[in-house]
Amino acid sequence: MKVRGDFVDRRGFLRTASAALAAGAAAPGLLASCTGSTASTTPSTATSTGALDALAAKMTGKLLRPGSPTFADENLPANDAYENIRPQAIALCADAADVAACVNWCRNEGVQPAVRGGGHNYVGASATTGLLIKTTDMNEVSVDRQRGTVTVQAGALNADLLIALRGGGQMLPIGTCPTVGVTGLALGGGIGDNSRWAGMTCDHLLSTDIVLASGEQVTASARDNPDLFWACRGGAGGNFGVNTSLTFSLVKLPVRTISVYGMLFHGKEAARAALAAFDKLMLTAPVQLTGFAGLTNQRPLGAEPGQPAAASLFPEFSLDGSYIGPVTELRDLLAPVTAAAHPDAFVTAEMEYWTAQIEWLAVPELPKHGFAEAARFTNTPLPAAVIENLIDRVVSAPGGTADAYAEVRLMCWSGGHVINGVSPAATAYVHRDSSSLLRPAIWWANTPASLRQDLLGWMSSAWAYIGPHTQAGAFQNWPYQGIADWRTAYYGANFPRLVTVKKRYDPADLFHYSQSIPVSA
Repeated sequence: MKVRGDFVDRRGFLRTASAALAAGAAAPGLLASCTGSTASTTPSTATSTGALDALAAKMTGKLLRPGSPTFADENLPANDAYENIRPQAIALCADAADVAACVNWCRNEGVQPAVRGGGHNYVGASATTGLLIKTTDMNEVSVDRQRGTVTVQAGALNADLLIALRGGGQMLPIGTCPTVGVTGLALGGGIGDNSRWAGMTCDHLLSTDIVLASGEQVTASARDNPDLFWACRGGAGGNFGVNTSLTFSLVKLPVRTISVYGMLFHGKEAARAALAAFDKLMLTAPVQLTGFAGLTNQRPLGAEPGQPAAASLFPEFSLDGSYIGPVTELRDLLAPVTAAAHPDAFVTAEMEYWTAQIEWLAVPELPKHGFAEAARFTNTPLPAAVIENLIDRVVSAPGGTADAYAEVRLMCWSGGHVINGVSPAATAYVHRDSSSLLRPAIWWANTPASLRQDLLGWMSSAWAYIGPHTQAGAFQNWPYQGIADWRTAYYGANFPRLVTVKKRYDPADLFHYSQSIPVSA
């Protein structure tokens, strides 16, 4: 999958600086804010050739079947963990009418649909053995600068949106992964580097066009189908229908130049001190300051086991983020961190806003890979013993190479009055009392099955460990199969209302997957 546009790896700056100062180099971390539209991997009954021919005849777009030269590539999800799930056919939809034809066909034929825009769903909910409905070709972005709105089709990616908005004085808070679909991002909440001062993506949703399980095309807004509109702001995709377009209100940029920063630390002591200081700082920092911390077991150069400098270089801890203000103020705000632990590399710069989004804050495109991750919310400092334990867990984690590694991140993208000032019941996104997200994650590519299983075991253990030290809520944009209490964790007190909406708009539960909203509690 190629990113649309020129997105530069910000880590290159830090690698160069770190190599000079600490004789080490960092590898890019795991995807920062990724999710996609969702459906199901439930096995479906094989469908006759005639039935598929009938669907193809109703579509403006293409219907691919196994054996087609492009079938395998079109079926490949962002997460390799689900690449072996094969659909009966892939519908490359050209418009909402194609989507409606696919939904009607699935309902009439008893075939399970799955919907894919960006394809980043973490639990494989955009893969299926039934019909894969792809909205990738529906990727137009229309900006109305006079009204201050933007409308995106179902298949538009974060990269498409950034390119369309670039250079203007208005923005929409989104995630930092350019290849993620805007639709899936927004339906699950949508969080990123700008969220602390600009809000969740879902909080800016004005209306959305949806194809329901009945095949009917409706609009959901504060005026039309308001209960469905409420559910679409944080209730996650793949639950109530297929969202074919979304219109958002834009946020006026407070400044045209912002400050960015990056730090690298090496060794246990530096990692412990820097993480503790950063965690404490972000609890009270102004919403204009944002950032995320990453601790990885991927070893930098010179830190291989047995090397003389291994203990001083491993593990590696990084801090990255931005500030809506000048560099001098940014450095003052970060002073508690640099006082607690001296960084081996520390880069700050003032950048034009859009350049910063694309060249510093955006996560670079990664090789084909598999991953698992999840996050719980926090609003109090992590105890020193917990930080110590997390560092030890990362240090002893399986892998540790560019092909397989584990990490823990503290994503300080929440908090402040912009997000937490919204009532938990105002939208389906219920998490309105946090300052950050604590996220364990694993990454693998071209690795033996045994190592992958070891990484999955580490992920399960890390997830269980952080539970008692964090809030009960988990972020539905980063779903994880290991969350037994996902109904409460994702949706809290809003879950019963989501069930009511589901029962009204999809009573036969056509759209379902392993963690979808059920038709009854």
